[in-house]
Amino acid sequence: MDVRMEVEKYISGHWDATICESRKNSFIKLPKPYSTPCAADRVFANFYYWDTYFANIGLMIDGRVEQVENNLDVMAFFIDKLGYVPNADTLINRTQPPLFTRGVYDLYQFTKDKKIIEKYLPRLEKEMFFFEQDRMTPCGLNAYRHNATKTYLLEFYDKMQQRLGLEKERDVDKIALSGSLLSIAESGWDFNPRFMTEQSRFAANEFAHLDLNCLLYDAENKIAEMASILGNQEMAVRFRGKAQIRQDLIDTYMRDKKSGIYYDYNFVTGSYSKVVSCASLYPYALGVSPDSLGLSDVLNKLELPFGIASCEDVKGEERFQWGHPSMWPSNVYFAVTACMNTGEKQSAKRIAKKYTDCVEGCFLQTGKLWEKYDASVGVVSVTKEYKTPEMMGWTAGVYLYLCQLFKEN
Repeated sequence: MDVRMEVEKYISGHWDATICESRKNSFIKLPKPYSTPCAADRVFANFYYWDTYFANIGLMIDGRVEQVENNLDVMAFFIDKLGYVPNADTLINRTQPPLFTRGVYDLYQFTKDKKIIEKYLPRLEKEMFFFEQDRMTPCGLNAYRHNATKTYLLEFYDKMQQRLGLEKERDVDKIALSGSLLSIAESGWDFNPRFMTEQSRFAANEFAHLDLNCLLYDAENKIAEMASILGNQEMAVRFRGKAQIRQDLIDTYMRDKKSGIYYDYNFVTGSYSKVVSCASLYPYALGVSPDSLGLSDVLNKLELPFGIASCEDVKGEERFQWGHPSMWPSNVYFAVTACMNTGEKQSAKRIAKKYTDCVEGCFLQTGKLWEKYDASVGVVSVTKEYKTPEMMGWTAGVYLYLCQLFKEN
């Protein structure tokens, strides 16, 4: 049996099950059918922001361009209504990693249709304005935050107490801790050890976040390029300037001069995160730095026998699902992109093959794709936060992308 052919057949035959017209628990009726991470009758069967970016990659590869545009239309709709794309259509008090601009750019590159840019460019600018106004830190870089009420924060604390067990945080202010946990939820990496300090395991509100700023840098450059394509040179120059300022700030505050590695920056203490994570791959994936040596140092800390762990192993600390040794499709995508952008094609092939082999091995055993995998032993990841669901979404999108990228193998 050709397992790759079987996985691709499975994906092509299951896209329709992930497309939803509307759901009763959504806060508002959405204008177009949208993709859900899982089949519409299962867990995570609502619209989710950054999951959809990776699903769109797979949809384009499978020729489902109309559904890609439907998904972008839903994002544009949210920006018109809220000023940002929410975490999900049921979770509107926070956003997620801003991949809308990159998604529009991908669709334009796929179709070469300038009307795509014309349609979405005002919304791209509006989303960037949201981050400039609502997600700034004193050092001039951006951070994940939230827009929740105190009532919601207390409710969220109770949910996280059940999910995470917060015994170590017994004496911490509930509102402050809940706000920090919501910030981590906005990052999409819920939950992980990146934001540990001496006082807290979850001090996300003290940090400017590396992955976010690299994504915004990428978006600023892509907006400049798309504006230039439409002949809007004023906008192009303005966004190139924003990108240059951001790149300088990232290098100033987030790059450890001793190790050369980029980290989340604690603007309260003037220090770095104590944990190397896949966020440290984003500067190389998104054009902030071409330093292949720095990339290699990060990979040495994260690469395991069956793939890339989200974070390095933190001895003596509880393992959260976005920590060691969990391997998430989004992190694999950025790891491979980082390698390709710095000329490390063999490393890109190696990491891609580990992921596709892991997906295929688990598919042979279960007949399904899964949300995340264990990079240390090559099985479906098991964490205490919730039962790992079977999933299409970003698993299917990243798998198809890697197979296409290295199809000669």
